[in-house]
Amino acid sequence: MNTARAQQIIESPKEIEVLYNGTPVWLQSVDEAKETARVYTADQPDNEMDVPVRELVEH
Repeated sequence: MNTARAQQIIESPKEIEVLYNGTPVWLQSVDEAKETARVYTADQPDNEMDVPVRELVEH
């Protein structure tokens, strides 16, 4: 995935499934300069992490 698509998913009114290492995640924000996204899983919403956008997969 690229940063532009990640931002589109965040802004979308639809729920779009995104996977990180095979696990569904919610996108919180995108850092275009670092090409990372802040994500969290549904079962651990307090455990946010920054991951490379290129490793996210739209499912």
